[in-house]
Amino acid sequence: MVNENEILNLYEAADYLKMHWQTLREKAVRGEIPAAKPAKQWVFIKSDLVSYLRSFYSRPWLGLQVQRDGGTSQCCISDEILSSGGANLPHQTEAEYKNLLKR
Repeated sequence: MVNENEILNLYEAADYLKMHWQTLREKAVRGEIPAAKPAKQWVFIKSDLVSYLRSFYSRPWLGLQVQRDGGTSQCCISDEILSSGGANLPHQTEAEYKNLLKR
Protein backbone atom coordinates (compact mmCIF):
# COMPACT_ATOMS: atom_id res chain seq x y z
CA MET A 1 0.00 0.00 0.00
CA VAL A 2 1.23 3.52 -0.87
CA ASN A 3 1.50 5.92 2.02
CA GLU A 4 0.62 9.31 0.54
CA ASN A 5 1.50 11.05 3.83
CA GLU A 6 5.03 9.77 3.55
CA ILE A 7 7.73 12.43 3.91
CA LEU A 8 10.38 12.43 1.19
CA ASN A 9 13.72 14.20 1.10
CA LEU A 10 14.84 16.19 -1.95
CA TYR A 11 16.45 13.22 -3.71
CA GLU A 12 13.57 10.82 -3.02
CA ALA A 13 11.04 13.39 -4.22
CA ALA A 14 13.06 14.11 -7.35
CA ASP A 15 13.22 10.39 -8.09
CA TYR A 16 9.47 10.06 -7.50
CA LEU A 17 8.75 12.96 -9.88
CA LYS A 18 11.30 11.72 -12.43
CA MET A 19 13.18 15.03 -12.43
CA HIS A 20 16.65 16.17 -11.50
CA TRP A 21 17.05 17.11 -7.84
CA GLN A 22 18.35 20.60 -8.74
CA THR A 23 15.25 21.28 -10.85
CA LEU A 24 13.05 20.18 -7.96
CA ARG A 25 14.95 22.40 -5.52
CA GLU A 26 14.52 25.41 -7.83
CA LYS A 27 10.78 24.73 -8.13
CA ALA A 28 10.51 24.40 -4.35
CA VAL A 29 12.36 27.69 -3.82
CA ARG A 30 10.01 29.45 -6.30
CA GLY A 31 6.98 27.88 -4.60
CA GLU A 32 5.92 25.94 -7.69
CA ILE A 33 5.96 22.67 -5.77
CA PRO A 34 4.75 22.43 -2.15
CA ALA A 35 7.74 21.86 0.10
CA ALA A 36 9.11 22.80 3.48
CA LYS A 37 12.57 23.37 4.82
CA PRO A 38 12.15 22.93 8.59
CA ALA A 39 15.91 22.73 9.11
CA LYS A 40 18.64 22.45 6.51
CA GLN A 41 16.88 20.01 4.19
CA TRP A 42 13.91 20.28 1.87
CA VAL A 43 11.10 17.84 2.63
CA PHE A 44 8.06 16.93 0.55
CA ILE A 45 4.80 15.20 1.42
CA LYS A 46 4.05 12.51 -1.13
CA SER A 47 0.36 13.45 -1.46
CA ASP A 48 1.42 17.02 -2.37
CA LEU A 49 3.63 15.59 -5.11
CA VAL A 50 0.72 13.51 -6.41
CA SER A 51 -1.44 16.66 -6.54
CA TYR A 52 1.35 18.49 -8.35
CA LEU A 53 1.57 15.72 -10.95
CA ARG A 54 -2.20 15.65 -11.42
CA SER A 55 -2.17 19.37 -12.18
CA PHE A 56 -0.41 18.48 -15.44
CA TYR A 57 -3.07 16.04 -16.61
CA SER A 58 -4.78 17.11 -19.78
CA ARG A 59 -8.44 18.05 -19.60
CA PRO A 60 -10.92 15.20 -19.43
CA TRP A 61 -11.60 13.43 -22.67
CA LEU A 62 -12.36 15.61 -25.60
CA GLY A 63 -15.74 14.60 -26.78
CA LEU A 64 -18.89 15.47 -28.57
CA GLN A 65 -20.25 18.81 -27.50
CA VAL A 66 -23.59 20.27 -28.45
CA GLN A 67 -23.50 23.92 -29.37
CA ARG A 68 -26.44 26.21 -29.93
CA ASP A 69 -26.13 28.33 -33.04
CA GLY A 70 -29.15 30.50 -33.80
CA GLY A 71 -31.53 27.93 -32.32
CA THR A 72 -30.04 24.96 -34.16
CA SER A 73 -27.80 22.31 -32.70
CA GLN A 74 -24.65 21.16 -34.30
CA CYS A 75 -22.13 18.58 -33.16
CA CYS A 76 -18.45 19.13 -33.26
CA ILE A 77 -15.28 17.85 -31.64
CA SER A 78 -13.76 20.65 -29.64
CA ASP A 79 -11.07 21.17 -27.08
CA GLU A 80 -12.52 24.54 -26.15
CA ILE A 81 -14.61 24.73 -23.00
CA LEU A 82 -17.82 26.58 -23.71
CA SER A 83 -18.76 29.33 -21.33
CA SER A 84 -22.41 29.02 -22.24
CA GLY A 85 -24.74 27.18 -24.58
CA GLY A 86 -23.46 23.68 -23.96
CA ALA A 87 -24.56 20.96 -21.62
CA ASN A 88 -22.44 20.73 -18.52
CA LEU A 89 -23.56 17.37 -17.19
CA PRO A 90 -22.74 14.07 -18.92
CA HIS A 91 -26.36 12.85 -18.90
CA GLN A 92 -27.48 16.13 -20.50
CA THR A 93 -24.86 15.78 -23.23
CA GLU A 94 -25.91 12.19 -23.87
CA ALA A 95 -29.57 13.19 -24.16
CA GLU A 96 -28.71 16.00 -26.58
CA TYR A 97 -26.62 13.61 -28.66
CA LYS A 98 -29.45 11.07 -28.85
CA ASN A 99 -31.86 13.82 -29.92
CA LEU A 100 -29.52 14.84 -32.72
CA LEU A 101 -29.22 11.25 -33.95
CA LYS A 102 -33.00 10.99 -34.26
CA ARG A 103 -33.09 13.79 -36.85
